[in-house]
Amino acid sequence: MTNQPDFDVFLAHNSQNKPQVKAIATKLKRRGLKVWLDEEQIAPGRAFQDVIQQAISNVKSAAIFIGTEGLGKWQILELRSLISRLVEADIPVIPVLLPEVEGIPQDLIFLQELNWVSFANGIDDIEALDKLESGIRQKQVKSLPKTSGRFDVLLCYHDEDRNQVKQIAEQLKERQIRPWLDIWEAFAGTSWQQLLETQIAKINSVAVFIGRSGGPWQQEQIEPFIWEFIEQKRPVIPVILPNVVQEPQLPIYLRRRTRVDFRQQDPEPITQLINGIPEVNE
Repeated sequence: MTNQPDFDVFLAHNSQNKPQVKAIATKLKRRGLKVWLDEEQIAPGRAFQDVIQQAISNVKSAAIFIGTEGLGKWQILELRSLISRLVEADIPVIPVLLPEVEGIPQDLIFLQELNWVSFANGIDDIEALDKLESGIRQKQVKSLPKTSGRFDVLLCYHDEDRNQVKQIAEQLKERQIRPWLDIWEAFAGTSWQQLLETQIAKINSVAVFIGRSGGPWQQEQIEPFIWEFIEQKRPVIPVILPNVVQEPQLPIYLRRRTRVDFRQQDPEPITQLINGIPEVNE
């Protein structure tokens, strides 16, 4: 039996991001969470890698902070083995994007299947903190919206377009349309792919959002979901976001489908999108 306390979350970060991570850690503590932070748990003179390995067996979740400077040296060397150990122990791993980081870096592609938290609006963003807390506790925080039962439409998008898609999702909810949006339906740190696989039969259609960086089909883990809707003859709606400058190059299976263009004001794009979504009948 160990005398060490159990921690709710292990905070892995680059030392250059220490001020931001400490500020978030303080906010988590105020919410009653026990936080493992290296400077508080590693005594002077101790080999930090040894202490970190011991800590893994004593935490309930892990938050991997990614800043503009990238990962720290120990993170680069240890992150894969750390995550492997956490996954084997069924411990949630939560990627956390600090301000000015728009998405998971390509060299960390193994984190992209996990639902992440973004502090793009600053470390005082209450919604991001709520989402992080939900991921740590694996329990829904009241302020975060969540749909139950069947869904009208899956919102399929590229990570860099998340904020725009979220705004559209909120407009859909205001009009009584039930969207499946990963940031609402999947806890941070869990695999949105696995959750979607179990729920896809409950979704009537899919909206495929095309932004400045292209479309979600460019991510190999997303394309199979789009094809499932096509094969089931459920509506697949291409949606052009406002930030697209040039005419987008769509894959063949989307080119002949009527699209919604948010660069145009007439007809109203949100109304046009709603008209293409078959409502759930219960």
